[in-house]
Amino acid sequence: MYNFNEIWQNCLTIMEQKEIVKDKICFDTYFKGSTLESIENNVATLSTLMSFNIDTIMVYKLEIESILSSIVNETIELRVVTEDDYLEEKKASEHKNMPFKDNINIDQTFESFVVGSSNRMAQNAASIVSTNPGANFNPLFLYSNPGLGKTHLLHSIGNYAKKCNSNLVIRYITSKEFVDEIIEGMKYRNLDDIYEKYNQIDILLIDDIQFLFGKEKSSEIFFHIFNNIINNNKQIVITSDKKPEELQGIEDRLISRFQSGLSFGIDPPEFETARAILEKKIENLDNPQLVIQDDVIDFMASNYCNDIRNLEGSLKRLFFCSIMQGINVIDMNFIFDAFRDDNSIKNPTSTVTKDIILKTTADFYYLSVTQLISKNKTQKLTTPREISMFLMRDLLDITFAEIGSTYSGRDHSTIMKACARVEKKMKNDKDYKLAVTKLKEKLGTS
Repeated sequence: MYNFNEIWQNCLTIMEQKEIVKDKICFDTYFKGSTLESIENNVATLSTLMSFNIDTIMVYKLEIESILSSIVNETIELRVVTEDDYLEEKKASEHKNMPFKDNINIDQTFESFVVGSSNRMAQNAASIVSTNPGANFNPLFLYSNPGLGKTHLLHSIGNYAKKCNSNLVIRYITSKEFVDEIIEGMKYRNLDDIYEKYNQIDILLIDDIQFLFGKEKSSEIFFHIFNNIINNNKQIVITSDKKPEELQGIEDRLISRFQSGLSFGIDPPEFETARAILEKKIENLDNPQLVIQDDVIDFMASNYCNDIRNLEGSLKRLFFCSIMQGINVIDMNFIFDAFRDDNSIKNPTSTVTKDIILKTTADFYYLSVTQLISKNKTQKLTTPREISMFLMRDLLDITFAEIGSTYSGRDHSTIMKACARVEKKMKNDKDYKLAVTKLKEKLGTS
């Protein structure tokens, strides 16, 4: 291992002895003020403070090379740079040699992902992709509102693919991190190294692609990386908060590439899925003595399942409050006390009205009241609409005609048949009956 300072001091001593530089001021200023930074591949790099020093030093290039060669017993070529340029080169080299981490969260797996009707198709596609990357559904595009499991599926793909083939090169990255990486690459002039690294990837998992909005240079580079991955039969999986065709500020050619693969949305979980998610998270709480009553779990699943992160955060809040108060049993009185500053959560004590039934049912099924009372006959609206009609009849004891007027002027016979269907389904379908029961609980009538 070379001692560069010692080598340079020996070189300066020899130069002084041989009087290679006649002017002592020049020698002290330009040569003694320089630093031998490295010797690599027979090239000695000398740094000097100012750029105009370089020409003066290079006048004596042959002499310096000869002396250095004799000291290290190798043929040496001299290069001289400014201190600032050398520092930039050093940073660029360090950046280039940084390990290419996969960034996979080992705790987010398919086993820990709760599957329901709201996310089953997306989960199935992710599972197929992880089993045989690059062969089908390329790219796979997953979209949903925040907090519904897109990121969990990305990490699940990475974890399962590594389990199947440990030699795969996998990388998870957010689009913001990708942009930062491009900025760093431009700063240190090593974009070619970035291209080279991404060309080695077998599975690229990129999260929140919408943040490429307005990033022209990053979008261009991503476009080329995307094409290389697809053309080499490697896998790419992308998530976004919008469908591909709804993305704004991203080039049409990129959106076209996204649409060429398979796209699936993830909806907010229905009550049963939200409850299963909550139960799994409760299992992971570090307090086996803590008992959370069933009606509390039902309440949380109903009120916080629009966003799984919000559901998890609410559970942590309950857990914290139970520790602070030394309580091991969480009941409904406790939960209303713990969330008393949340204006959206109220103990249901108000008088039930048609409007309250409509709003409660719409919220329960993630619909708007306008959709519920509309004439739209899609399957998605049929069940919640009929249940809300039944609840009005059952809880308010009003006429079929009055209920019909609430639903865009529907005939009283239509309402009568809908209520009869609800009663029949409640007898034959326990999940259907459970949904009606939960709605009544939310309305404070059971």
